[in-house]
Amino acid sequence: MKITKKSPAMAFLLMIILGLFPAPSRSNAKTTSPLQQAADQDCENIKQGIQQLQQDLAAISVEMQRLTELLDQVNNGVAKTQAAVSTATAHANAGLTNETLRGQLLDTLGKLLNTRRQIKQQLEDDASIMQEIKNEIADLLSKLANCARPSTTQPPKQGPQDQQPAPPSKSTPSKSQTSMSTTGAGIQFQFRGFGGATIINGNTPSTSGFDGAVLFPLGNRVLVGPTAGFQWVDSSIVKTIGGGPPPATFIHESVGFKSGNFGGRIVFPLSGFQLDIHGGATVAGSTITQAAGFCGNGTPTGGPAGCTTTSSTTTHDTVVGPFVGGYISHSIFSHVGVFVGYDYHRLKDTKSSVNVFDVHSNDVVAGLMLSFGRHHEK
Repeated sequence: MKITKKSPAMAFLLMIILGLFPAPSRSNAKTTSPLQQAADQDCENIKQGIQQLQQDLAAISVEMQRLTELLDQVNNGVAKTQAAVSTATAHANAGLTNETLRGQLLDTLGKLLNTRRQIKQQLEDDASIMQEIKNEIADLLSKLANCARPSTTQPPKQGPQDQQPAPPSKSTPSKSQTSMSTTGAGIQFQFRGFGGATIINGNTPSTSGFDGAVLFPLGNRVLVGPTAGFQWVDSSIVKTIGGGPPPATFIHESVGFKSGNFGGRIVFPLSGFQLDIHGGATVAGSTITQAAGFCGNGTPTGGPAGCTTTSSTTTHDTVVGPFVGGYISHSIFSHVGVFVGYDYHRLKDTKSSVNVFDVHSNDVVAGLMLSFGRHHEK
């Protein structure tokens, strides 16, 4: 099987090259000069030539794809035939078959190898032709970029009445337009989640919670706004009656809180940091547990060793008290920061002139803060 290939574009390329230099026109038309007519004709011929070469390039690409698939099939046939030849040779050497089958297989293998060689040669020829076409297209594109030279006759200059008025330029907004005092774009929203410990009468129950704030710019470097949050404080002993060295009786009073904190916040944005001061009122739901019992010393008269609770009562009450605190935060990602802070709460519960508890709590917390919006300086 013999495959031949001729360039489908060579004759057309010769026509293009001859067409690049048409005979000059002697027309004296007022609208278009002879040089301009020749340049326009050159451009049109080059465009047509490029289009034809691109079509030829696509046709050769399709043919190469077909030849590549055919080559894969021939390679598969060669591999199978070589395996059959090896098997037939082994059988012939063992006396199982004669040399006729082996000879037929060798003849088939030779034809397949010859076909494969022709296909590979054809693929090489097509690749060379494609490269020639690409080079010719590049040359024509270069000529197309320079074929239309400007006319030797200059167009009439525009008079003042023909000039188009320049579009009005957009005025640069003044600083007062971009400052927070007029746009409100510097409003900042903060959300915090925190955890830590509360120090109450020498005990350190755990605490956790969250809060949020809406901050408005006040001047250049200050943000102020309302804040609200929720906080849990685990139960801890706040008052003990008795409980001396055993044997002795005791009464322990423990309190845990679920609080809502409402107030205001002042923030001072610094370079990469924020300093916060906040304060307000805490409305706390308290769970008060009173446990009574006896602690023995393990003697016949002192009772069994250890403390035993003999009775326990739990009541609930709502108390209101002030809080104040602050924190310092540092940004670690866009809109995300970390902070450490301190808060002081005073919560007191009195019933019928009886002081149920009077708690001074000191919270040491840390957590993550999300911030959206930003403050623009004037």
